Amino acid sequence: MSRNGFKIFDSDTHSGAPIDILMRYLTSAEQDKLKPYEPYKTTHRRTGHINYHFGSRHYKRRLGMAAPEEKREARIYMVRKGGNPNPLLDDDPAERIKDMDMEGVDVNLMLPGSLGAFTIAEDVDLETAVYRAYHRWMADYCGAFPRRLKGVILVGCRDLPASLREIEHCAKQDWPLAVYVFAPTEFPLDHPDLEPVWAACAQHDLAVALHTFSITPPYSPGGLDTWQNEFLQRSAAHPWCGQRNMAALIGSGVMDRYPKLRVGVLEAGHSWLPFWMARIDEQARGKPAALPQLQMKLSEYVLSGRYFQSIEMSEGEKLTKVTLDLVGEDILMYASDYPHSESWFPNSVDTVMGWNLAEGTKRKLFWDNAIKYYARYPRD
Repeated sequence: MSRNGFKIFDSDTHSGAPIDILMRYLTSAEQDKLKPYEPYKTTHRRTGHINYHFGSRHYKRRLGMAAPEEKREARIYMVRKGGNPNPLLDDDPAERIKDMDMEGVDVNLMLPGSLGAFTIAEDVDLETAVYRAYHRWMADYCGAFPRRLKGVILVGCRDLPASLREIEHCAKQDWPLAVYVFAPTEFPLDHPDLEPVWAACAQHDLAVALHTFSITPPYSPGGLDTWQNEFLQRSAAHPWCGQRNMAALIGSGVMDRYPKLRVGVLEAGHSWLPFWMARIDEQARGKPAALPQLQMKLSEYVLSGRYFQSIEMSEGEKLTKVTLDLVGEDILMYASDYPHSESWFPNSVDTVMGWNLAEGTKRKLFWDNAIKYYARYPRD
């Protein structure tokens, strides 16, 4: 599979991770733990799948209005720019492959599009069980097309010993390419308790995926100071979440302690990266007591060949060219956010293919950078 002679690695896609599917991987006792959350059960309008949405923040005020509109839906859905993905994509991996073939995509790296609510569940054992069920499902789902479907290992911060056991279990398999930390809102990614996680990533050659969040737990930063308006929240939260997370993690010295560790920011945009590199360098110089002693400037870690970042197509050809000119061709990775509504499916690949970029640049964007970041992907 290829598109116009290019292999395509989609570095940021999602599974719905529906609870009605994950129930098959939960024991009866673990299923019973879900009963208190029945009032939060939701059914997807197109697929019929069930998830639990509790703790969601509501943004019901239109700009220009004095107060929220209480009759408005609690969640404001994005308007799609393209077509609807296959509604059976979570039921059968072959159905997902059909959409991938339609767009010309060779590989999907999948992260769960839900499950974050369990970071605030009162029962920590339930959170752990749900993540474990997700891993078992991913093993089966990706196993049907092991060269084309890959996933991430979820780390819950409230039971790190259990999370570390899951990393050890899953890292023996070939489906996971990265670790995705589900840190509660108040838990910083640079916290020393996470040191064994980064050590395990380095040991097993797993990338660190810093994916942004939204209006559901674990919340993105800035969620309570956008005047109850989802346009403001969505516009600002994703870039700020990516900026904060990468600056905190790199600034903690983790890339000094683990010289082969790879860090990547997903779904936060990309054209802010040159500005942010200059800003965090200046702030680190001016506030040295706020960081540990580092071997390099923060921007140098970004340029070290161990940092990667996915693109957002809405930022377009011109901003992408500027970013490539300032940071080089070895960082940015193609991503579509499929099957979410921000995806341009089925026109995502063709949109980026149409940008006026050199052939070598496109090859790095579509494939080479992703397989350097997700280095566990087989090269043969």
